[in-house]
Amino acid sequence: MNLKIFLTVLVSLGYASDALASVTLTVSGLKANIKNSLVELDFKADSTISAVKVGGKNIASTSERSFYLDWNNNGQGVFKPSSIHIVEQTSSRVHFYWLQENIDNVFRIELHYIMVDGVSGIYSYAKYTNDKSSDLTLGETRVVYRFNPSILTQGSNQARTGTLYTSTYLNKQTKIQDETWQLPDGTYYTKYDYAGYLRETDYQGVYGNGYGAFVISPSREYHGGGPLKQDLLIHQNSLIANYFISSHFGTAGLTAPSGWSHIYGPWLLYFNTGSDSAILSDVVNRVATEKKSWPYSFVNDSDYPLSRGSVSGTVSGQKSAMVVLWDDTTKTFEQQSLGHLYNTKTNSDGSFSIANIRPGSYLVAAYPLAGHGSDNLATSSVTVTAGGTANVGTLSLPEPSNIIWSIGETDRRSDQYKYSNEPRNYVYETLPPESLTFTIGSSSISEDWYYAQSKPGVWTVQYQDTQDGNGRTLRVALAAASVKPHLIVYLNNHKIGDVYFGNDQAVYRSAMQSGTFTSLVLTANNAQVVSGTNTLTFQISRGMVMYDTISLQRG
Repeated sequence: MNLKIFLTVLVSLGYASDALASVTLTVSGLKANIKNSLVELDFKADSTISAVKVGGKNIASTSERSFYLDWNNNGQGVFKPSSIHIVEQTSSRVHFYWLQENIDNVFRIELHYIMVDGVSGIYSYAKYTNDKSSDLTLGETRVVYRFNPSILTQGSNQARTGTLYTSTYLNKQTKIQDETWQLPDGTYYTKYDYAGYLRETDYQGVYGNGYGAFVISPSREYHGGGPLKQDLLIHQNSLIANYFISSHFGTAGLTAPSGWSHIYGPWLLYFNTGSDSAILSDVVNRVATEKKSWPYSFVNDSDYPLSRGSVSGTVSGQKSAMVVLWDDTTKTFEQQSLGHLYNTKTNSDGSFSIANIRPGSYLVAAYPLAGHGSDNLATSSVTVTAGGTANVGTLSLPEPSNIIWSIGETDRRSDQYKYSNEPRNYVYETLPPESLTFTIGSSSISEDWYYAQSKPGVWTVQYQDTQDGNGRTLRVALAAASVKPHLIVYLNNHKIGDVYFGNDQAVYRSAMQSGTFTSLVLTANNAQVVSGTNTLTFQISRGMVMYDTISLQRG
């Protein structure tokens, strides 16, 4: 095999021998060129990219800005470096960063890049510091990568793959709403089609015509939001987004006090070559490699401890539960934005263990992923030490007794109902009926109850009951509430609930399973129950809701 063919094979597999690999960095003012035998990146003075060469071919977008860090806080802000700094420079590894500082009402930001020999890609992270004397705020912040849409025509967010459109094409179609178009065949496309759950996503990227580019995230500890945090991952124009903080899908922006600092990342921007199937298979293998290397030893910063601890414990009362640890103690885990978050599901015996946790003090919460205790939340706290294992003991999530009937089980998602497991798309919010009647004992939750009550109207539940001298407890768990819905609940024409909600932006942005979770516990007295057919109605006068579960309890 000649050398050219040998190198081509190595590139397609995403590695090379040490003998062939060497990392070089050339800096001119604020411009930088960094390369090894597999990939070359040519950066402009503003830290954006002019070329990404894989096997000598430039796959970066040549018409739009790429590799940019920005934020939104009542107007868009863009990273503006004032200096460049080299942390490490050897033939096997180069680490450098651009620094933004001394800008009024803006964070001090370091944007780091690390290239390692034998790795077909480049590692990156961003460090934000509030070096001002007062709070600084952000609505969102992210890094965006744009590639040549005529080459990398396909996209994958791990859960979904498909062809990505270009703005040139979409701008010729019928626009329905924000970033949503109706296509010539009557179907719809929105940039939220390829959104996903951050902490369930190891990679997102674009590929095609023999080339691939992917953001690989071996850990999501640094993102805002909780276990069900969703965000944009990829979309039209061959774009990959890595959101650190955002208010998408009902989560919070950031307000950081003076002195706060935080490292977002690191992640690996990975490039590979080959057939489409080979590219995707290779990415999965690379994810496994990166997870074994976490935390990355090449980061030398007190805000990124390499010596970690672990937490274990047990959850009782439920066959499955989610356990969450977070260190932003000023917020609930769903809305945390200043710190770090870890989560895991319990094993079949209720035990759980989480490794690679940064030392520090954490709040702990557990919520059910089964059963009918939708209002249950067990809480505790724990201190993690480097090299140690902390045990939080047993977190109790008791199952409610005397359940008469239920529609689904609780897991903070509408994933048991019609359309909930379809690929994200605008069309599904148009399909649920304004009115329906669901009969306990004969109707099907997967066919007759929909993932969202997306139109003003009345959904009715009919069931048999007997007046027995006891009241009733109705648990209504909502997986999402969008466009400020107003929900009124009646039992046999008696109003037992009247609730206004905010706007989590979930349903109309093609979320199919969740947004902001809300647990309602409503009560009815014995006189409001009838012997025979009982009628429960859910009236929406405006907005949209998703249901996690509904259950009726005697007493």
